[in-house]
This record gives sequence, C-alpha cells and structure tokens, in this order.
Amino acid sequence: MKSKFLFFALLFPVIVLAQQETKIRIKGVNPESLNVFYLSIVQGRNVVKVFYKIQDSLSSKVKYDPDYIALKQEPSSSFIETSTGTVSQKYTERLGSIFNRYYVYTIDSLQFFKSKNRGYFNLISKVKDLSKEKLPEDKRSFLDGTSIKLDISDGKLERTIQVRSPDGNNNPLIAQFITETFNLFRKGKNDKYLTPQRTSGY
Repeated sequence: MKSKFLFFALLFPVIVLAQQETKIRIKGVNPESLNVFYLSIVQGRNVVKVFYKIQDSLSSKVKYDPDYIALKQEPSSSFIETSTGTVSQKYTERLGSIFNRYYVYTIDSLQFFKSKNRGYFNLISKVKDLSKEKLPEDKRSFLDGTSIKLDISDGKLERTIQVRSPDGNNNPLIAQFITETFNLFRKGKNDKYLTPQRTSGY
C-alpha cells in the first residue's frame, strides 16, 4: 500500500505540470506565393519553448521518385478537365503528395524564462482564451491570402481556430501573436532568414 501511495505521490507533480502547459500550433499557407510555415509554442509555468519550420525549397531528388516518373509518363490529356480545360484536382493532389516527400524546411527553436519577456507570456494567455465566438466576422474573399490554422491546448480543452489573412484590422490579436513569435528569432537570435516574404508578411 505504501509503494502505491509513493507512486501516485511521484506521479501527481507530473500530472499537474502537464495540466499547466499551454500548447499552440500554427500553420500558415499562402497558395499564391507558395509560402508554408509552422509555429509551435509550448508554455510552462515559467518557461516558453518556441519552434518554427518554414518550407524552403524542393529537393532535386524528386525527379528520381518512381511515382513522379510514372506520373510524368502518363499522357497529359488524362490530367485535363474536358469541361473547363484546366488541370484536374486529382492530378494536383497526386503531384502535391509526391512533392511533400521532398520539401526542404528551415527549422529553428529557442526558449526563454517568463522574467525575460512577460509581454509574450501575456500574449499567449490572450490567444489561449480565444474562441470562435469571440472572433469578428470576416467578410473578405477567401479565395486568396494566407490561411491560418491554430490548434490550442491547455491540458483540459483542445480547440481549432481557422482565419484568413489576419492583420491589424481583422483578427489583430492573431496577427500580432504570429509576428511577435517570429520577432523572438529576429531580435533574440538576429535571424536574417525570416524575411516578411518567407513569413507571409508577419
């Protein structure tokens, strides 16, 4: 009985720590510029860990992929929608599936204590409290711009929020959060790679 009590006593701090973590994952996709970026933010009680991954280029190894070679050998007429004369969705999906195996990404990470950047800690808390009901209605066209998907978890609840091209006028909190997250690297690590062109303007 004593050993069981000791086990749960040791386990309890781990459970509490997990519940105190806030995790935010962000994916941004701009089909026009072909920009794709990922952000991951993990907030503990006193420490934040931040990661980014940006789609950089397509490896030349793709041309040796058997699926890619087979696709190239198929007659082009099989990829065209006869009614519209445009490339079929099926072809686009097959090609995209192959390319996904060969994309090259630039990746970096950092971590810092709450005492070093309380403003960012507060920003995480505001984003964590976001819900779909609190988001203003966006009446802009969804045919262009950057699609942003946020997955938010605080150990108790998990939710997903999707918005289009957040900026100073539309969903400014999300726009500020993405920009400030990239700025952690720009300012803290003097990261010259993270140009606005690569981060869809954020």
